Amino acid sequence: MKSVWLLGVSLLTFCSASFAQNSTAYTPSELALFADESLKQSIGQLEAGVPIKLLQSKQDVSQIELEMWRKDKGLGRIWYNQFSKHITDAVMDKNFMQNNPTFEVLEKKEDPLTGLVWQKVKLQAWVKNSKFTDSLTDFWANAEQTFKTECSVCHKQRDTKMHDANEWVAVFNGMVGFTDMDEPTRKQVLRYLQMHASDSQPKAAK
Repeated sequence: MKSVWLLGVSLLTFCSASFAQNSTAYTPSELALFADESLKQSIGQLEAGVPIKLLQSKQDVSQIELEMWRKDKGLGRIWYNQFSKHITDAVMDKNFMQNNPTFEVLEKKEDPLTGLVWQKVKLQAWVKNSKFTDSLTDFWANAEQTFKTECSVCHKQRDTKMHDANEWVAVFNGMVGFTDMDEPTRKQVLRYLQMHASDSQPKAAK
């Protein structure tokens, strides 16, 4: 992996794809998170289809920046894509969250439905280089096709707008046991349903 310059703009090359420095990319699959460039201190795991900011690339590793939401309750290990929506972006290690984690709190907001306070947080971390993408078009298309194929055998096909993002968790978990989906596929399809739910934000589901 290397950095190149074009028309005065730094471009970072990640596995044959070039991104401008500080540009947004998406994870193609689950990806381990580390606190250090040597990838020795594990701090958590990113889910597939998660937006990240690419800061720099060094050989086989990249430094990234995350902006996500977490509940300000307990360890708050699950980090979410949007405020008050259970769309999982990352699961942080217990040890990391127990030992003064170095993330920045950007905003605090109370969920009027539950009374829980959520924090918008920012964290810089390191990952092993992967085939990052600048669009989720293929990711969503694959998930949509799987959903249509696997989840219309026992009942009429549901529209993604029939439920909000949080409702889809219970609805999908009630259906998925009757399918042949493996764990990564289940997560991809659930993310597709949540990001295209009745309360979805257009810009979030690129």
